[in-house]
Amino acid sequence: MKKIVFTVVMGLISSLIFAQDSGKFDLTASLHNQWYWRGYAVGPDPIIAAQASFRYKGLEVGTWNGYGLAGIWKDVDLYVSYTTKGGLSIALWDIYNYSDYSASPSYAGYGNHTQSNYFNYGTGTRHFFDLSVAYTLPNTNLNLFLSSIIAGRDRNADKSQRYSSYFKASYDFTVNENVTVTPYMSVGFALNSDNNGTFWQWTDKAVADAKSFGVNEIGINISKPVKITDTYSVKANAGVVASPLNHTMTGLLGVTLF
Repeated sequence: MKKIVFTVVMGLISSLIFAQDSGKFDLTASLHNQWYWRGYAVGPDPIIAAQASFRYKGLEVGTWNGYGLAGIWKDVDLYVSYTTKGGLSIALWDIYNYSDYSASPSYAGYGNHTQSNYFNYGTGTRHFFDLSVAYTLPNTNLNLFLSSIIAGRDRNADKSQRYSSYFKASYDFTVNENVTVTPYMSVGFALNSDNNGTFWQWTDKAVADAKSFGVNEIGINISKPVKITDTYSVKANAGVVASPLNHTMTGLLGVTLF
């Protein structure tokens, strides 16, 4: 694990040193009514999120962090990604959450990390490493996304890695020139689960079901730019999503400030 972290960090540093003259820095910030992630509102209160990145050609390195306005949910992540000219994107995220959760106390994904030492990458870590591939089919608006947790706190009872994975398909429709409607569906599964559970089972009911494969999300999102002044606009989005796996229905609202 330490070798993985060292490799990622050195990659970030070397990318910034050798490419800063011709690369591009970027910064975004957004507000959300809650933070919903892959099947569950992991941050149930309103949050503010920020992302800072550096991009050189197809390579991007950056950090994403979110903070619940109630002071409970806290998350800071590092990532590196590469996008080819053909639109294939590969990313590795180090996701670190140091919140107090309302998820099921029996859920193994949270029962094995009771401390918040950022530099602990052992079996009790709060980190997990998410490796993903994204692709938009040529001449279509069909987006495909596949990820797997390859290290960190996604573990079986014997501390072995579960490799919980997530597959999502979405399609973008443009309506009235500037409104985008995106229906989507996702499934969650594990490649090595000893009790048929996965990382994506957040509720007591889902934990009791202990399914190694299930429909994680069926949802729709609508987004559009909203003009505030002659020189400033925000991007607003709203949607609703059901999680058959977690037996939940969630309404979502967000605004990208810049």
